[in-house]
Formats: sequence, structure tokens, C-alpha cells
Amino acid sequence: MVRKRKYKKEKSKIYIFVEGETEQKYFDFLRQKLRLANVKIKTVVLDNSGQNWVEKTKRLVQNDIHYRLDHSTQVYVVFDKDELSLKQVEQMRVAAYENDFELGFSNIAFEVWLLAHFEELTTRGIAKAKLNRKLDRYLGQKYIKANSEQLEIMVSRYDVAIINAQASIDVDFKTPGTNIGTIINKIKSA
Repeated sequence: MVRKRKYKKEKSKIYIFVEGETEQKYFDFLRQKLRLANVKIKTVVLDNSGQNWVEKTKRLVQNDIHYRLDHSTQVYVVFDKDELSLKQVEQMRVAAYENDFELGFSNIAFEVWLLAHFEELTTRGIAKAKLNRKLDRYLGQKYIKANSEQLEIMVSRYDVAIINAQASIDVDFKTPGTNIGTIINKIKSA
């Protein structure tokens, strides 16, 4: 009697293109925490120079055989406001839509998302220095960008962050906010 071959369902692919090491480490820890068996997640740091993260992502997926897209591939481009103008962000939003990419955006910095792991985000403005002082207080030590131990602690609370960031998912340039929680929910349901 001949045995029937079982074919494995091809894993869907998720590429998360980020602007820095902090974001890369965060999403790598998140991938480990989520343990999604049916999804292959790869986090890629884009070259930190320049300002059009969507165009850099587009060039990379077109020119690098390691990032070829197929019908099951989801692409996320994660960045924060930094020195970007509203016009630049809007251009990236249009380009992302045209290329079927999703944007993960934080105003003023990725640390807004990190703060959501400890407190509910409000629409009141906050300076980067105050943001870092709040993270210092919650961590019980000085917050250091891309610190693996600190990021691992925060990732363990990602579900709290999703709830705490609900009031700020409509990101604009006037108030701190982030839609990273929405991106994580999409990744979880992949």
C-alpha cells in the first residue's frame, strides 16, 4: 500500500522593515514571544540615513532576492516622526498604499510605544526627554536605547501596551501617538 504524502502548508512571510536597532530588537523579541508557527517573520533594519523609509523598502524587496514578495507576504514599514514633515509622511503613506505595505508610525519616537507598556497614552504633548525619564522610572533604571534586557521586559507586556495605546492609534503631528499595537494585532492574526 502506498502512503499518501502530506504537503505542508507554506508559511506566510512577514517582513518588518524598521529604522533602527531598538525597533529591530523589539520585534525580534516579540516574534519569539508570539511563537507563530505558521508565519515566518524577519525584521530588517533599513539604513539610518535619508528619510523615505517606504522607498528604501520598495528598492530592497525589488532588488534583494532574500526579500522577494509573493501572494502570502506582508510588509510592514515601522518608523517615527523624527525630523519628518507632514508632507514627507503623507508621501510615504501614499507610496505604502501603492505598494501594498502597512505603516507602523510613532509620533514623536518609538519610545511612545514603549511607554504604552506601562501607562495609558494620552493626547497631551510630551518631550523626548520626559518620555525617557518616564521609562527610567518604570524600568527602575536608566532607559538605554536598544537594551535587550529592558526591551525583553517591555515585550512581555505587549498586550498591556496594545490596550494602553488605543486612545492614540490615530496618529497625527500634534499629539504623541502610535499605531504599533494595530500592527502587532495584524501580525498575530496572520
